[in-house]
Amino acid sequence: MKTVFAILFLFLTFTAHSQDTIHHSLLNVTVTDMKKNPSPGDKIFFVSKKTGKIYSEISDNTGKFKITLPNGAEYEIKIKSFDQNMNYTAVDVAEADYDMEFDLVISYELPKTYTLKDVHFDTNSAKLKPSSYKSLNDLAEFMQYKKTLKIELAGHTDSDGNADKNLDLSQRRAETVRNYLIKKSVAPNRLTAKGYGETQPVAANSSPEGKQLNRRTEVRIIEQ
Repeated sequence: MKTVFAILFLFLTFTAHSQDTIHHSLLNVTVTDMKKNPSPGDKIFFVSKKTGKIYSEISDNTGKFKITLPNGAEYEIKIKSFDQNMNYTAVDVAEADYDMEFDLVISYELPKTYTLKDVHFDTNSAKLKPSSYKSLNDLAEFMQYKKTLKIELAGHTDSDGNADKNLDLSQRRAETVRNYLIKKSVAPNRLTAKGYGETQPVAANSSPEGKQLNRRTEVRIIEQ
């Protein structure tokens, strides 16, 4: 009787554990541009709306990767961009008591011109404020993934002061950003620094808010 009881106990324990098994889905992901060309070096995040856990992978030279996600959750898809992640869409991995496999295509394009967030300088100076480091570190990391990308770092000012001095200041600020990225192991031949001074405003210089928008550092894609 003791032997029978022991066998029965083990069977019940195994059954209980089987019911608690988490099943997964294998996603065969292809990342492309809007013309369906493969997009290598993209870091894609899947964020579980149920648990908040983040899963990520990087597309290979053919724009593909595989990732395994637990069943029974909706996942927000985010794409690593210059210094912030881009929201893409969401994918629902259905609840199932077995493992699944399916294909997923992600098609997107980077903006040709992008204003870096939180990149600031001391007044009338090309010295970066410490609050700029996170944004530039994220950009440097992004450039390490997108190995063929070449960019221009475009410096801009508001219209206060002398136009020639503003042009010089914007050039020095763009070069400061370029030098920072080089120190973070981005190849110099992938980075161009260009100052535009006050010549390309995105807002009126008649208000403090407009001037703040005009004082900016942009990333412009030269080659992908």
